[in-house]
Amino acid sequence: MRWNTTNICYLKMKSSNREHQRHVMGKEWLKVFLYASPLFAIALTALWHQFPPAITPPAAVLGGFFAYSLFSVAVGYRHPYFGYISMDRAGQLLCLLTLGGFHAAWISGLSYFLFSWGRLRRGIPLRNTINAVLFNTGTMTLMLLLASTWYEWVGGETPLVSISLRSIWAVFSTLVVMQIFNELAMYMLVYLRGGRARNTIVMQASAIEIGNGMVGMTLALVYNRQDTLLFLLVLITISIGMLVMKQYANIRLHLEALVKERTHALEDQAQRDALTGISNRRHANAFVSDQIEHARKTGADFSVVLIDVDHFKRINDNYLHTGGDQVLRQLASILTEHCRAGDLVGRYGGEEFLICFPMLNLEQARLAAEKLRLVVEEYNWADINPGIRLTISLGVAQWKPGMLLDELIMEADGKLYEAKSGGRNRVCY
Repeated sequence: MRWNTTNICYLKMKSSNREHQRHVMGKEWLKVFLYASPLFAIALTALWHQFPPAITPPAAVLGGFFAYSLFSVAVGYRHPYFGYISMDRAGQLLCLLTLGGFHAAWISGLSYFLFSWGRLRRGIPLRNTINAVLFNTGTMTLMLLLASTWYEWVGGETPLVSISLRSIWAVFSTLVVMQIFNELAMYMLVYLRGGRARNTIVMQASAIEIGNGMVGMTLALVYNRQDTLLFLLVLITISIGMLVMKQYANIRLHLEALVKERTHALEDQAQRDALTGISNRRHANAFVSDQIEHARKTGADFSVVLIDVDHFKRINDNYLHTGGDQVLRQLASILTEHCRAGDLVGRYGGEEFLICFPMLNLEQARLAAEKLRLVVEEYNWADINPGIRLTISLGVAQWKPGMLLDELIMEADGKLYEAKSGGRNRVCY
């Protein structure tokens, strides 16, 4: 049996961080590429078939609409759970209800094409960035072409110059179609990346997207009524509102991250022994309780070992409590170093330690305990004091069906008492 030189804290095993973006590599990257590339190609082909467009505005107008579309994409923010939340629906609906589907599609597609390359500045690998460019550009272009077709089919007018129940229905249903298409595309992307695709549809993000779409409808109505000054006033006001919302969201997310970080730190502190840095009694009991529950369900073996430092009072008497504390810290380090990654090493009280060995039966745990005893006995304590010689006594117990936590610990404690009564520096089981 091989024993690793590291011990992973149980707390970290239970609460792995999900907030960092996972880069897609290998086969997953290829799957995404084979999915995103056809989307991009189909989008370009569909645009080509709709050329020339029914509406051909001046180049300056197209440039202005493109600038606002790019702004509405870039003014978004990153949410740790919902991903990137942008205000792009405002720009998309403004273009769709003013310029028509063709121009809305290429303007939105080009905006995302340029914006997606910014991932390189955040350290995302080039090939992952290329996938993002292909996917975002293709998805947004196709989404706007589909939205335009739906909008016309339900009787929406372009350009939109008046508001009525029919126009509100046409715009709202178009926004719903856009959101469904976007979520389905994301669903497939997350699935190909090996994620939990059922978590892609988020009501909060969808509500923000549809709300931004209604903002785009308002802008289109003002613009199409040929009131340029009013349009610019409304546009500037809404843009400032978007920037304020982005800043507010960033501040809130920063505060939430700080609170979460402090909470994790406090949780970790509450489950660690202040002197040795390993698990404390409370955490050790929780770990063993979880192992009992796991063993009940699966029938898996596991064992615990109680350890006591032999004649520790002499060490405190001869080398003061400072020397005793140094010995306990070093012993904790030795035990942790010579256990497996999934084992738990905890200080159970005073000079007593507990080790839980998942997946080990009594004989395997006895062998592991004997190795630990030999390591401690042969360790050179000269760094603390040349006169120190340390041994430990160990009691081993295996969980049996029906056993409770207290019964398991009591059995290990009884074996430890046997070891100490039998002359110390030995393993009893």
